[in-house]
Amino acid sequence: MFLVDSSAWIEYLRPRGNAGIKARVRDLLEKDEAAVCGIVITEVLRGVREDAAYEALEGMFSALPCLPLSEAVFVRAAQWGRRLQQAGKTLPTTDLLIGAAAYGHVAVLHADVDFGLLASSTGLKQEYLKGDRVST
Repeated sequence: MFLVDSSAWIEYLRPRGNAGIKARVRDLLEKDEAAVCGIVITEVLRGVREDAAYEALEGMFSALPCLPLSEAVFVRAAQWGRRLQQAGKTLPTTDLLIGAAAYGHVAVLHADVDFGLLASSTGLKQEYLKGDRVST
């Protein structure tokens, strides 16, 4: 199971999005191995311009497992962010929360280098999609 980050969803949804990313997300959807969390839903849906596309995408997201954003997730994200900041590295709060929601449950599927940095310092499982390369 993978928490699919907004960076992967956006490529998947673009008509001319990256073919490798599109194929990987499609594969996870077909195998019922894709999950989301509230932040990913918000990040993706807020950029949808047409009402019909918004409703279709919202319906698709509602059919996927949604990882909870519990108090423990927020505390873990804060701890990670603090530790990284002390090391001179700053990650977006949204990425910290997405990673913290996935941690210990699922891997994060993404096309965002921040998750690689987060994984290297926390043990977060992740799969990085860039072009046709995949890195775990």
